[in-house]
Amino acid sequence: MALLEVSNLGVSFDTDLGEVRAVRDVSFSVNQGEIFGIVGESGSGKSVSTRAILRINPANARITGGSVKFDGKEILSLSEKEFMPYRGRRIAMIFQDSLTALNPVYTIGSKMSDLICQIEGTSRRDAAQKTLSLLAEVGIRDPERCFRSYPHELSGGMRQRVMIAMAVACSPDLIIADEPTTSLDVTIQAQILRLLRDIQRRRGCSVILITHDLGVVAQMCRRISVMCGGYVVETGTAEQIFHHPVHPYTQALIASMPRADREFRPFLEHSVSRDRGRSAVGEKEDALCPFLDRCPAASAACRGTLPRVRAVGEEHTARCFADGKKED
Repeated sequence: MALLEVSNLGVSFDTDLGEVRAVRDVSFSVNQGEIFGIVGESGSGKSVSTRAILRINPANARITGGSVKFDGKEILSLSEKEFMPYRGRRIAMIFQDSLTALNPVYTIGSKMSDLICQIEGTSRRDAAQKTLSLLAEVGIRDPERCFRSYPHELSGGMRQRVMIAMAVACSPDLIIADEPTTSLDVTIQAQILRLLRDIQRRRGCSVILITHDLGVVAQMCRRISVMCGGYVVETGTAEQIFHHPVHPYTQALIASMPRADREFRPFLEHSVSRDRGRSAVGEKEDALCPFLDRCPAASAACRGTLPRVRAVGEEHTARCFADGKKED
């Protein structure tokens, strides 16, 4: 059963140079108790799409269309007052940069206690006890010391554990994890991902995992959406995405992953002319595929219209005219 259904979502930014369409016609769903992955390079629209759900994009951002249903209820049409019970209590977020997400002038304990008091309406004493319990749950060995510490006094890994504790403080149904392992070393990354998976299993919540790291979604997610230039270009199970990718952009992402058993060859080395490879992904504002200028499978049809999302298998869709078969 789908807990979250996003349909044809559009988000634009009003700038001095005009409108920038950051998210265009994005659709995906997240099932109950599922870890769902959204992957793509920087600037593809991953974070903007999910922040739109929580209404925490910058002031110059605006939702231009679409639908967001949470637990069967349309939430885009809710007023700010009507939406307040959803933010934090039912949908929580783990932010990318823990150092900037945490207020430097407040201790960890005071900030977490304030959050719990505000959302749950508990006493300060009860909130402090729950904060200590949450810090212990996320694997912090000395919760009392962490409670009294300021963000800059903690390591990156400990701050990320604090962010996870804050996200689960009010037992949300959905956690959005926006690149939760950015700037952490490999060992700490593995610990944070393991913690996130354990929390999800223990609490039975759903998780949207946003990342540019294909290795992370391969080990964490059952279903994955691939974003490029503001569009979702392919969605499928992890097996379908990694073993039977259809969209050339998905194929390019997978080809960019280093492998010890073969010599590295750039995906576009022999298939795209110099003149066709110069435009940045997502640069086109026209209704065309954002990967068009870099695509080795581009055809006349691609240059005339934007492909529609089509089913290419059970649970597998792609926004592409190509059949996904690669020439040897």
